[in-house]
Formats: sequence, structure tokens, C-alpha cells
Amino acid sequence: MDYFDETNTPLLRRKLRIMHSKVSRNRSMRSNPEGNSLMSNKKKKLSLPPADTMDTLRKKKQTYDNFDDFEGKYLAQKSKALNRSLESNSSLDTTTPDTLSQISSIAPYSDVTMHTTLNHFKKAKAKPSDETWENAVSKARGEPDGAEKSFHAKKLSRTVIKEDMEGEEAEHKEDKLVTPTKPLQRKKSIKVHIKNAASKLKILRSKSKLNTSKAGSKRKMDVSAFPDESTVAMKKPKLKELSWKERRHERKMTKNNFEIIKKAKFVWEEMRRHKLPDEKRRKLCEELFKMVSGKMYEFALAHDTARVVQCLVQFGSNEQRTSIMEELKDNIVGMCKSKYAKFVIRKLLKYGTKQQRSFVIKQFHGKVRKLVRHREASEILELAYNEYANAAQRLSIMEEFYGPSFTLFKNHATKSLDQILTEQPDKKDMILSNMKEALLPLVDKEILIHSMIHRIFFEFFTYASGKMRSEMIELLREHLVTILHTRDGARVAMHCVWHGTAKDRKVIIKCLKTHVLKVCKEEYGHMVMLAIIDVVDDTRLVHKALLDEMLKSLDEVAQNQYGRKVLIYLLSPRDPLHFHPDIVHVLQEGDKNTTSKKDGKVRSQELADYVSSALLQYVVDHSRDLVMNNNTLLFILAVISHARGDPTEAMLAISKIAAEPFVAGNCDNFHIVEHPAGHLALKRLILNDKERITANEDVLFSKILLKVVPPGSLKSWAACNRGCFALISLLEVDDDDVTTAVKQQLSGIRKSLKKMTFSGAHLLVKKLEASSPTRPQMIDL
Repeated sequence: MDYFDETNTPLLRRKLRIMHSKVSRNRSMRSNPEGNSLMSNKKKKLSLPPADTMDTLRKKKQTYDNFDDFEGKYLAQKSKALNRSLESNSSLDTTTPDTLSQISSIAPYSDVTMHTTLNHFKKAKAKPSDETWENAVSKARGEPDGAEKSFHAKKLSRTVIKEDMEGEEAEHKEDKLVTPTKPLQRKKSIKVHIKNAASKLKILRSKSKLNTSKAGSKRKMDVSAFPDESTVAMKKPKLKELSWKERRHERKMTKNNFEIIKKAKFVWEEMRRHKLPDEKRRKLCEELFKMVSGKMYEFALAHDTARVVQCLVQFGSNEQRTSIMEELKDNIVGMCKSKYAKFVIRKLLKYGTKQQRSFVIKQFHGKVRKLVRHREASEILELAYNEYANAAQRLSIMEEFYGPSFTLFKNHATKSLDQILTEQPDKKDMILSNMKEALLPLVDKEILIHSMIHRIFFEFFTYASGKMRSEMIELLREHLVTILHTRDGARVAMHCVWHGTAKDRKVIIKCLKTHVLKVCKEEYGHMVMLAIIDVVDDTRLVHKALLDEMLKSLDEVAQNQYGRKVLIYLLSPRDPLHFHPDIVHVLQEGDKNTTSKKDGKVRSQELADYVSSALLQYVVDHSRDLVMNNNTLLFILAVISHARGDPTEAMLAISKIAAEPFVAGNCDNFHIVEHPAGHLALKRLILNDKERITANEDVLFSKILLKVVPPGSLKSWAACNRGCFALISLLEVDDDDVTTAVKQQLSGIRKSLKKMTFSGAHLLVKKLEASSPTRPQMIDL
């Protein structure tokens, strides 16, 4: 059939459309690879030449038997030309693609010669027997990102294909057998070429490359492979190739004033030595000051150069400190907020003059409420307030919490909030409301550690009352543990305990759990424990939350001076023998609270009953250590005098120590009678029997002592001054049995006592003579 006949052009076009539809379906079976592909840029059509060349092709009709032969040879020539262009491009281009988009943009490499005929597309359901242009492109590119197994290309095998002719000439159908062809050998794909080119490029970029060539059994070195010395000098190494120290040095070199910083740090290392002579240090200060002058603020902000400025402030002269202050005076507040520059301000406060300190504190004016909430600046503000500010400067800092009028208008005549409220009582509500508003943001764990904040809270609780005070207690009750270490903070906690509700007190006590030992041992924190003992009605809660934890570490509490006060207060609250009147006066402020309902004596009795047995047993187990320690003297006396229970075992343990053999003048092992603390404990325990006799108690320490001490031991006591005073105490008990027993043992040593030179012996003789009955005088007849 003549395919170039003009009458058959519609049939030809129809077959071409079928061919294009199959190609498009094959292309849509997989997603487009990353980047711009050749298919999108230049749409290749497996079709005949354009219509304008049809006449030329008709002229060449006689050279071809049919159209299929013509089409196959035409496409074969076209694919060979394309292969030659790809080979030339791959040989010239040696650059390594970086991304998949660059790989996908490379022209596809044709693996095999494509033979495509129109007969392949005549039957729509038949599988193609040869590879299409799209399959060649996919093999050259490789699998695109995200491609799944279902889109993988299938290997095509050469098989016998039965082709059916369709169209208007259906009567001329005939089966054509295609003989199996030999599988073509696959050439290297473009992916392999790219990989080889990348490896070659990597080798060429290496530091050193030896090109060797075999000439017999010897290998010659290619000198041109080594880089030139000038090239090596100009080449800058990468950061990955450097060590950690070298990378850090490279980063520092990029900073401004690198050379000056390097020299300044060298001088600083020399100047900060302790054994450096003063003259040399002075010269180094001058040299360092010249380097750093004009760059103080910039140096103060860095962690290493800030030390240089600190050292210069510390060892520099007054003129140099003045120059530094002049340079930094406009940035004081900003430096207080800096992590490293704040230490320069600390040095200025410590080594600066009085005027310089006042200038630094004056810079805080109007900014205190903001600075106190800043993590870094609050430390400097706290230091200035506690260490370097006078009374007027402290009040100026505190006034910013009283209200804006006190911030703007400073009255230097006033010295405290009490004076302000006395002079202007109508401003009390305004000041307290402003204080409450300012204190609410400060209820934070990190801010509450500062004593300046404790002072503000204490002033608020001193004058606040009613609902305003209750609201503040509710906010502060869970954070009292963090403010107990200062005087004002402990007073604030005491106000919360006194004026809080039963629920507030319960929360406060539970928050103190696991901190009881530390609170008892603090100078001001133990006052909070005394306030809890005074006013909390729920004694069982106190037993479980506080006293149990205290008794577990009883030895550690008893050995501390403030811990002993807590233990003594449990047995004898507000005893003037153990507690100063000022402390008693402070504790009496809690008696006005409206929350406590239980009688104070009943509450004290319940607490004393709970701890008495443990304290008496502690005295028995540690009697020698307690008796020989001057600090625990009153503690022993309080336990034996006020503990609920039988103190006989404790008295017996102390009496056994006194019954030990005594040799006067033995400095190696002091007896309790001659020990500086032991003889006082012995005297006080003996004299305490007077009170026990008045209270009609049967157990007396003096009687137990005389029973335990061997006969004749009292005579050895009289050989020293302190022993004589102990015997005098026994005679002053005013108990007939005790007095008689002492006189019987001392009856034969009166003459010896009169010969003694110390005062105790003379007083003992007078006491014996005064207590003995007078004899009737003999009359001579």
C-alpha cells in the first residue's frame, strides 16, 4: 500500500495520534524526576518529518521498499547522532553534579539502538517489543526521588510479536512473525560516567598526587603533580582540617582589636601575680591602661577582657580609676545586666572612692523595680544595698516601692518608713497598696533570696492588716523556706505563721519538711520554729512534720547553739534563764493573733510530753560530752529540771562521772570537780535541788550523788578550790540528810582547810562552822 498517497493522509495521521497517546501514557506512569528534564524542555516526538519535507520524501520513495524500512533507518541514524553528541559531551564535562536536579538535566544516554515502527502501535493492547525513548531516559537518569517499586522499569525481552492491522483495510490482515533477536550488550549509563568523573575530580583536588608510569620495573614520579610552594602558602586551610584550638584561634582573629587583646592579656597574666613587686606592677598598669584606654566598655562585655579591666581597677591608681569611671559612667546600668561586665561594677564599688560608689548607686535611681527582677543586675543591687550604701541611700532604694511620688521627689530628711507614716499618716493606704503592687511580681524563688526584698516584705507586714495581709500570706506561704536566712525574712515568716489561717499554717509546716534540721541551726530561722511552737494548735501535725525529723538528728541539733534553743523552748518556753528579753518581746507579738484557740499551757504541755523521753535518754547516752562542754551546761540543766518523766537515770549517769577517783592538780585528765565546765554543771545541778524541794519532788541530785560517790572522796574534793565550792553547794541545799552526810565526811579536815591558801577552803571552813551546833562554854570553878 502506498502510504504517501494523498488520499491516505487521514489514516497516517490517525496512526501517528495513536503512537503519541501511547508514548504519553508511558511517560505518565511515573512521576517527573527532580529538576527540569529533557522531556519537559524539548518534547521529542517519534513521528515522521514535518509536512514541508513530505515532497522530498516522496521523491525518495523508490529507494525504500515500504514506509517501515524508511522509518527504522531514519530513527537509527538519528539515535546514532545523538549517541555521538552525548559521548563528546561526557568526555569534555568533568564537573561533578551536586544535586539530583543537575543530574536530571543532563541529556539521556541511549543504551540501545531503537527500532520503532508504526506496526508496534497498531494494536492498542499489545505490549511494546522494544524500548521507547522514555525508557531510555529513565535508565540514563536512574530512579527519581520518591519513585516506588511499581514504577520500576521492566526488562524487555525480544519475543515473537503478532501484529494485527487495523483500519479501513481490515481484509488484508496477516500475522507477521518477528524472529528473536540477540540481546544487545548494555553500555555504561550516564550515571556511571558521572560517578567516575566525580572520583577523578576528587583525586585531582587532593593535597598531593603522585602520577606514576611504568617503564620496565621502575616508576617515575611526576613532579608536576606536587603543588607549588607559593600556591601552598596562598591556600587557606578549611576549618574542618584544623584542630579545636586552631579553630578557636581563627574565630578570635576575626574579632576587632585582636592584637590589642592578645597583648593586654599577656600583660594581665604578668600583673595579677601575687609576688610581683609594686614598682613593676605600677609600670604594667600604666602600659595596660594605655592599651585599653578608649575601649573599656567593649572590653568589659567579653569574658576574657573583662578580667583585664577588673585587674586594672583593682591595682590601678586613683587617677586611672577616675578615667575608667569617666569612660564607663554612661553604661553603668547596662553593665549591671551583663554576665561579665557586672564584675567590673563590683570592683568599682569595692576599690572606688566614696564619690564613685555614690555615683554608681545614684545610677539606680528610678530603675530599682526593674533591676531587682533582672537575674544579673539584682546581684549588684543587693551588694550595693548591703555592703556599701548608707542609711539615706538605702532609703532612696526602698522609696521606689512606696510609690511614684517618692521615686520622683526625694526627701533626704526622712530616714525610715516609720518616720514617713508618722509625718504623713494619710498616705498609709496609698503606700501599702503601691507596695503590694510592687511585691506581687517578686514572689519568685530566684528573687526572694535577696535581703533587700526581705526588708520590703517586712515593712509591708509591719503596717498591713486585714484582707491585704491575708492575700499576701496566701501568695508567700509556699516560698518561706527561701527567706529564712535573714533577720527580716525570718520576721516575715513569723508574721505569716502568726496571722495566717489554719490552712496557711498547715501549708507552711509542710513546706518546712526536709528542711527542719537546717532551719533549726540558722541564726534567724530558729525563730520561726519558736513561733510555730507558740501558736500552732495542731500539735499532732507539729509532731509528725517537725519534731520527728528533729529527733532523728537530735545529736546534731543539740550540738548547735540555735538548735539547743529550740529544744529548750519545747521544755521551758520563754524562760528568762535561757532566752533574752528582746527575743521574748518579739515572740509576744504573736499572742495577739486571732487564729489560735487552744490554751498556751496545754499546747506547751503536749509538745513537752512528746520530746521529754528522747531528751532524757540523750543525756544518759552523752552525759560525759555534755557535762564537759560549757555550751551544753544550760541544756543539761533544762532537761533535768523541766523534762516530763523520771530524771533519775540522767542524774545517776552524771553522778558516776563524779564518783571517779580524783587527784588534785592532774592536768592530763581533768576530773569533773576541777574541770572548768564540769564543776559549774555540778554546782548548778546541786543548787537546782532547792527548786525541786520547793516543788515537793522526791528525786534530788545531791542525794543520788552522795550515794554513788565512795566514802572519803569528798575529802579529796576539798584539796582544790573548785572542789571546795562544790562542797559549799551541797551544804546550801538546806536538806538535813545531805548536810549531815557532808559534815561527817569533812569532820577531820578542818585544821587542814585552815592551812589552805585558796579562798574556797576558807569559805568552806566558815560554812562548816556556821552550820554546826554551838557548844556550851566550860566554866572553871
